[in-house]
Amino acid sequence: MKKVHIEIALSAMFVVLGTLFVYSRLVGFNIFWNSQVIWSLVLAFGWVIVAIGYYNQGWIVHTSKSADHVSIILPVAVFIVQCVLFVKGIYYHDWSLTTGAVMVNSGVVFSLYQILKVRRKRR
Repeated sequence: MKKVHIEIALSAMFVVLGTLFVYSRLVGFNIFWNSQVIWSLVLAFGWVIVAIGYYNQGWIVHTSKSADHVSIILPVAVFIVQCVLFVKGIYYHDWSLTTGAVMVNSGVVFSLYQILKVRRKRR
């Protein structure tokens, strides 16, 4: 087994075990689980960070004129997931999901556009 495979497995185990540990510590705190406003604000803030990441990736591709090591699979998957979250947000009247989906997908579309534009020019 290659070192990178071990690193991938350890990364996944760290996230799963860490999540289970934190969940086990929080499971009994009802006030924590009933704080929808706080959860929505944290979620919205997180979506802003994700959107900035995609805008940054698009900017890097735009300025370097290279998309050789950038996959379009992840942004396309994120776009689809955000469309689902947008519809779910509308259904459940959750502003953090609908706003987040719009923010993230704006960054994803910018990034995808830059990737496809640079790849098209290289042909």
